[in-house]
Amino acid sequence: MKEEITKVLDLLEAGKVSREEASELISALNEAPVARVENSAYMKKSLRVIVDSEDGDKVNVNLPLKLVKSLHGAIENMPAVKQHLQGVDISLILDAISNNVEGPIVDIKGADGESVSVVIE
Repeated sequence: MKEEITKVLDLLEAGKVSREEASELISALNEAPVARVENSAYMKKSLRVIVDSEDGDKVNVNLPLKLVKSLHGAIENMPAVKQHLQGVDISLILDAISNNVEGPIVDIKGADGESVSVVIE
């Protein structure tokens, strides 16, 4: 923030902004919240895919949301996703991630005893 205020003062000194404009800019800089993505809860969230089959097979996959968002095009073409999330619109899951939704997103119970859950935690 000091760097931005120094730039405003340099503009004032050079005559590129008036005193009033400089004052408004500095006030706006002091009021603006500083967002740090690295420390946000978003960086700590993950997408969990849990599959339990009647045969006793259990799959529990945890993926960081940042990874999911960066791979969203490839995710739809993964064989495991196609097999277990058949009929689920993956773009809706990605929209939920983009909109910071938390909790269960998909909960499927098949007639064959298989259950699939997708959760953002």
